[in-house]
Amino acid sequence: MKNSIFKRTGILIIIAILALIYFSCDDSGVVAPKTDTQFCITAKLSGWVPGNKTLYAQVNSNSSGFFRVANCPVDSAGNFNLCLPDLLDTTLFPADSIFYSGCNGGTVSFIPPDAIGTQIFNFRVVQDSVVCGAVDCNNFSRYDSIKAGDFEMMFIYVNKLVTASGYKLCDNDTLAFSGTAQKGWNKIFKHYTRVDPNSRTILYDMVEPPGAVWEYHGN
Repeated sequence: MKNSIFKRTGILIIIAILALIYFSCDDSGVVAPKTDTQFCITAKLSGWVPGNKTLYAQVNSNSSGFFRVANCPVDSAGNFNLCLPDLLDTTLFPADSIFYSGCNGGTVSFIPPDAIGTQIFNFRVVQDSVVCGAVDCNNFSRYDSIKAGDFEMMFIYVNKLVTASGYKLCDNDTLAFSGTAQKGWNKIFKHYTRVDPNSRTILYDMVEPPGAVWEYHGN
């Protein structure tokens, strides 16, 4: 009788453990074990329309286009706290492909050269399992043409501390790089320093100008 009870108890414990593992896991192909310090984006959305909505982030993947990595509720005033997980190396790109690929001139130095990473592809808002809007952070209106002095906030992930410098020519655009990203998630800025009718100069660095606004755009 005791053996039967012990066996049933053991089976129940095993089932409980398996259930806990199953329901607490993210996509094991994209999320790495957490580090001691988690990177969270905390902000308030301009133009927010209250409702039972959830904000999520998607990142570029070297094997599947992009994938969702995090989500969080947004309160009635538009406040959110989106915490991003660490990523597995198998989902990341060589350092140059975080920002560009196939450019036809110029040289960018990534030190160390074997650093790999990715960037957030987009932020989306869902209501009742349907995408109802997008979120971005910049200092310009989505309805205006980009001009010199405009900038966008971006988030990149790298698997080790890496320093970038130099420039690349991409068609008629010049992309310049300056800064050091820490291992894990980093906030960086895409500055439009020159905007001509057929070409632009864009600087990627870690310097945050004033004037950035987190904004919700409904469908």
